[in-house]
Formats: sequence, C-alpha cells, structure tokens
Amino acid sequence: MSSGASSAADAASQGQAQPLSVRLIGRGSLAGAIVIVAVAMIYAVVLPAVADVLSAPPPPQVIDIGAGATVTTSADWSVSVSHPGVTTLTQDGATLAITTPHASDLHPAQSIATVTEQWVAQAQEDGQGIVAPQPRAFTTTAGDDAATVTLQEPLQTRQAWAVSDGSQQVLILLTAPPAAWESTNASAQSLVRSLRFAEATP
Repeated sequence: MSSGASSAADAASQGQAQPLSVRLIGRGSLAGAIVIVAVAMIYAVVLPAVADVLSAPPPPQVIDIGAGATVTTSADWSVSVSHPGVTTLTQDGATLAITTPHASDLHPAQSIATVTEQWVAQAQEDGQGIVAPQPRAFTTTAGDDAATVTLQEPLQTRQAWAVSDGSQQVLILLTAPPAAWESTNASAQSLVRSLRFAEATP
C-alpha cells in the first residue's frame, strides 16, 4: 500500500472527518467542488425563488359589471349566478351585489339615503329598531364621487355604496353575517374604490 493510501486510512481510523466533496463523490477533485457550488446555489438561489413564487398572492381579478364598467378585487370573492343588471359576488357567507351603471343625475348621498330608508323600513317590519347613521362621502381611485352607509343588525350587517361619474351611477350592497364582516368589509371597500366607468366617447 502506498504512503498516500496509508495516510488516508490512518486519518479515517483516527476518526478525522473527511472533506464534504470526498463524502459526496468518494474522492477529492474538481467535480467535488462543482457539486458543492451547485448545492450551495440551490439553497441560496433556487429554493428562495420557489418559495417566493409559492407564497405570492394570486393576481387581482378584473370583473366586468356591464356597460364597460369594471371593478378589481382579490380572488377571495367568487362570481355567483348573476341576474340581468346585477353582478353578485360571494365570500365566506357574505354577498356583494353590484348593479350595472344606470343613468342618474342624483348625488351618491341621495341614492344612499333612499337605500337607507328602505332598509330601516324593512327592519322595522321585522320588529328591529335601527338608527341609521349619516352617509359618509368619499372619492374613488378614478376620482368619482361616492357615498356609503352601514347598518348593523343583530343577525347581519349591511353596507351600501353609491358611485357616480356625473351621468351614471352604480349601487353596491354588502350583506354579511357577523362572523364574516371583518374579513369581507375591507376587501369590499377596496373593490368599490377600484370601480371604473367606461370612458365617454367624444
């Protein structure tokens, strides 16, 4: 046996750890170094990239609500069976009904007041006392006027939005059980703010 072989055997018998490249491919060489670099690259580059792809949220979905108008929302909302003139979305027991844009010169706060009166009247018929708050005005991302109001009832919470571009208006109604209100209200608000009417043709 050569002296080199004897030294390797002595090192093994003395319990000394062999280099990783030797353990991977059985002998020290350039190929072993390449294997080490490849393994390091997998841990440093490939695995983090795969993790980022798997953890990335799904892209938002753009929903056509009719007359060229759209809303953008997360994949948490699913498009349900819709009636003519109304697009219905559902999530965790909550329902979001969105009307197709219709001609109207009313300010959004006026439309919200009408919806509120109808809801209060219905609640009173059901024997529930509800005090309706004043509508809150805001502006959408596209710069359109909007207003909203929220009515809380024992078994559900309802919120209405009205958005107007000056000549057309969209009503959006959210109905959610108490357990689903927290998880659906924020995304519904975001959806309303994303509303875009079709651009007027000259």
